[in-house]
Amino acid sequence: MSAAENLDQFRNSLPGCSLVVFGDLFSQITLCVSTRQKYPQEQLDSICVTAGSLLDGPLASKVAAILGKPGSNLSRAVILSPEDTQVFLRSPDEDADVLCCLGPLDLDVGQAAKLAGTTFDDMSKP
Repeated sequence: MSAAENLDQFRNSLPGCSLVVFGDLFSQITLCVSTRQKYPQEQLDSICVTAGSLLDGPLASKVAAILGKPGSNLSRAVILSPEDTQVFLRSPDEDADVLCCLGPLDLDVGQAAKLAGTTFDDMSKP
């Protein structure tokens, strides 16, 4: 299955999910997208910049220490806004890989994390 097909499967398996981005945290660019509507490339890249700030930015190490994991990178982050839920999930195997999904306020974050694990596994297969 291609990366695009994996992202489509992720998005279609998560009720209400309107966008899934596969990106590179280190270069903070979008590599592949599954979406219900077209987004400008700048907005997609902005999502990856946000992911980099949340998971690897200056405050990430402080948050990791508070969570009892000093010196480690964060693997998950969630933004709850008045309009939507944004979930950022780092690959357990490749520190640079991230999946970001956008959905409604009642998005099932736990289900998003499970689907991300499966998606990362599937995308790493030749």
